[in-house]
Amino acid sequence: MAKREFRTISVDGRDVQLRVFTPGTEDGPQKPAVVMVCGLMWLGGGLLGQVGLVFNDVFGYAFARGGVPCVQIHTPSRHIAHTRIQELQALLLWPLSCIPLLNLPLLLADVVMLSITPIDVCMLVLVPVLSLLGPLALPVLHLVVRGGQWLQGTFPAPQPASHQKEVAAAVAWAKSNQELLGSDGRLVLCGYSSGGQCASLFALSPTAPRFHAVVLISGIYGLQTDEWTGIRRWLAPCFNLLYKDILGVSDKEARRLQSPEVMVQMSHEGQAWYVLSAKREIMGLQPFEDIFFNVNPLCTALKAKGACVHRVQCGLNHWLLVMNINDFIRPFCAGLLMSSQVGGSISGSRL
Repeated sequence: MAKREFRTISVDGRDVQLRVFTPGTEDGPQKPAVVMVCGLMWLGGGLLGQVGLVFNDVFGYAFARGGVPCVQIHTPSRHIAHTRIQELQALLLWPLSCIPLLNLPLLLADVVMLSITPIDVCMLVLVPVLSLLGPLALPVLHLVVRGGQWLQGTFPAPQPASHQKEVAAAVAWAKSNQELLGSDGRLVLCGYSSGGQCASLFALSPTAPRFHAVVLISGIYGLQTDEWTGIRRWLAPCFNLLYKDILGVSDKEARRLQSPEVMVQMSHEGQAWYVLSAKREIMGLQPFEDIFFNVNPLCTALKAKGACVHRVQCGLNHWLLVMNINDFIRPFCAGLLMSSQVGGSISGSRL
């Protein structure tokens, strides 16, 4: 039976948690280990982060049940309260607070999403009193919570963590803990959602080890906004704000360097890349679906550098694909175990 345990590594003086999933049996052949970078729009911490951890555990258990150990890392795990997304959200929802039935739920949600420390959570006691202010309650409560965070020193936000350093540390941990994982030293790098951006950037780095395979699940591969036209041009400032607050990229060149689709620069001759996409990532909502989940530029660039790219359709949308992920992971793990027995590599056949 698959097991989950926790390990902690230190990166730049910051404790980073690894979630380690193992098959739960010592029997069977040596096999590669999977290092999986998980995403939640690069966010983490608080209620939103806890929901993301539970959701992403499904992938870890699926690999472990397939007989392959999986080391998960969530990076850069930026707390949503450390971004201006919360201010934008409060501004957009403010008109709805004029509706009496929505006023109290919106106030509660604002405190919950802003909460970083136990003191922030205690601000919930102010909600019943401030709700009497009617339409003014939401902005007043929001400012009170932010003021409390300023006094605690948790706002303004610290600099975003380096997701590339954290991925490198997770890979190094997996390589140095082969006995615990029951692996033979070979590694598969995997990334889901925004973790696909972090994982693919690392795999494309000239300093990264050569992975047995790279698996990207419903990932984000392009952050460039400067050439957008039409309606996208009007959306660009919001996306730039998102990327700056979460990833710390604040200009055109920084966004280019954080875009895997344009960072395919060295040879990947013969390396297997599995690029999984859902049928309708965000239910066909355009232009956001293409902005976030267009995989064609990355796949084209990888093929041009000799990679064996396998496009796989998995699941209905970005979130429900977790219900079908075993359709990919089960045969993929079987291929890993078979390659271990024969001393070869994954066949690379399309799944």
